[in-house]
Amino acid sequence: MRRRAAGDGPDRLVRVGPNAFVRGAEWDAAGARRRYVTRVYARLGRRSAAAVASHASAAAIHGLPWLGPWPEDVHLTVPKSQYRARTVSLALHTRPITSDDVVRHEGLSVTSLSRTVADIALTGDIRQTVMVADAALRRGVTKRQLTRSLNGLPHHRGRLAASLSIELADGRSGSPAESLARVVFRELNLPSPVLQQEFVVRGHRYAVDFWFPEQGVVIEIDGRAKYTDAAFRNGRTPDQVFIDEKRRHEDLLTVPGVRTVVRLEWRDLFDLDALTGRLRAAGLPCPARPVHSARDVAGRTPTPTPAPSGRIGASSGRVSGPSGGRSGR
Repeated sequence: MRRRAAGDGPDRLVRVGPNAFVRGAEWDAAGARRRYVTRVYARLGRRSAAAVASHASAAAIHGLPWLGPWPEDVHLTVPKSQYRARTVSLALHTRPITSDDVVRHEGLSVTSLSRTVADIALTGDIRQTVMVADAALRRGVTKRQLTRSLNGLPHHRGRLAASLSIELADGRSGSPAESLARVVFRELNLPSPVLQQEFVVRGHRYAVDFWFPEQGVVIEIDGRAKYTDAAFRNGRTPDQVFIDEKRRHEDLLTVPGVRTVVRLEWRDLFDLDALTGRLRAAGLPCPARPVHSARDVAGRTPTPTPAPSGRIGASSGRVSGPSGGRSGR
């Protein structure tokens, strides 16, 4: 086994945890989330029954979206008696956890969707929190459940920002990019947009991502998946998808009150200065300087307007096959 683990071909073994390996070919074919989930399972399987996958590790197991690369550390919540200092690959948390906070997944314990969102909310990352909270709401978790999970945790200095992040959550956001965009719009102090506004043009019903009625601006978030992923093309070729999107764009511009349609990509949401220029040119009221402070973003009140597991099979001392699953988009 040591010889295979030291190799570099497809038949090599990749170490994913203490005395846990997977086949190199399966590791190479796996996506980033699937690799991370495999490392979580390899670590969690060697802990006591009281250990629970939490924070980013639980988000990965639940298939929730993540902003940026998955972390190197595996995050587990354990009793205080089992706590030890963080290592290069393991981060332990000791916040109290109840039976209602835990679900079983392939024989191991994971924090529930609502508790996972609450833990992430207390990290203070508003963009990440809204992204995972929106996804949880789309799966049927209620905002009341999210709030209850947060309130059940001990007092934390980040509670105010965490509460406001959950208040911002909205299950109508159709993708992680739309969730991120809503937070970015708040950072820019834009008016609150209407989500999934429907327009009917020549018998076609279009639901737009964001509608700013007072300014007559539609914002659509474009992603490559709609052109490249068969699941989103609905049997159409990429060329046909492009033609349909062009026709949709032109139809929206015929709607009374719609002055312009702005199309943004994921990367546009990370350059706030350039984005400010584009939105101001479209007629949206943006400040001269974007807000970068998470605390300031949490405390802002924008101007209102009407309106899967997927792990690679890791095991102790042997190699097992993959167990499917898709990465959250």
